[in-house]
Amino acid sequence: MAVPTSPFRTILNFRDIGQSINGLQTAVILKQGRVFRGARPDNASFEDRSSLVLGYQIKTIIDLRSKTEHIQQRKKYDAQVCHLGAGLGSAGLAAPTKIPGIRYREINLNGSSYERTLLKRLRYTSLAKLIALMAVGRRTEAIFILGSEVIQPRGLLGQAKDSIDSSVMELKQILEILAEAENYPVLFHCTSGKDRTGLIAFTLLLILDIPLDVISADYLASEGELVAEKEARIQELSTIGLSADFAGCSPDWVGNVHKHVTETYGSLHEYLDCIGFGEALRSKIKLNLLEDTKAKS
Repeated sequence: MAVPTSPFRTILNFRDIGQSINGLQTAVILKQGRVFRGARPDNASFEDRSSLVLGYQIKTIIDLRSKTEHIQQRKKYDAQVCHLGAGLGSAGLAAPTKIPGIRYREINLNGSSYERTLLKRLRYTSLAKLIALMAVGRRTEAIFILGSEVIQPRGLLGQAKDSIDSSVMELKQILEILAEAENYPVLFHCTSGKDRTGLIAFTLLLILDIPLDVISADYLASEGELVAEKEARIQELSTIGLSADFAGCSPDWVGNVHKHVTETYGSLHEYLDCIGFGEALRSKIKLNLLEDTKAKS
């Protein structure tokens, strides 16, 4: 069975993870209406925002993006406002502010530890140039150096490996939110809802003992979901030194990320034990998301 497509006009790559996984396995394994993944909802229409609050009853949004991405999104929105002018209201766009009635948790998955890992891989001259650009507020140009010289050569898989190895505090914070029943229903997202969002979904679904081929099918569904914004996304990526490859989904991404975890840490559970997210916390996630009969087994 195919992964369900986004029900929204202005929020791409949105789906109920429980519904997606149950459909792919043709069995009711996960609770539906509990945890959702998607692309940025910043410019969602008033109608779609209302649906998130009243229809899906989202209580918590976990935003995985960086400060640079928030700055770029604001610039993009301001450009839309200038272009549309007085016609903005009729276009159905809502201001890119937090949606009333939803609790936001902004956790930059690729935060300071991840950034330090990347900076160590820069040549001294490039590092000096990056620091100089940041000092005068030319943040996007600085990120371009990091993107073109470090992230691009390592590719999507390298980016995921670096996140797993470096972003342990951030990953633990995200999982702790998902361990608390009071935070549900939860939506987590990055920019496209593909890679960082995919990494959180990968970790979450492995905790829930979902087979790798099913996790991969859910991840790869993002490819088709993002066709509408692919060209614009490629343009965005080019401003930070990344190629069009970063706008797609690699068919072997899930398998290779899992291989990295097992070869480096032994298993996902051993990795999670190492970062302080032990069995007791993992059991809370299972109670929150597995159907009762499965959770008790």
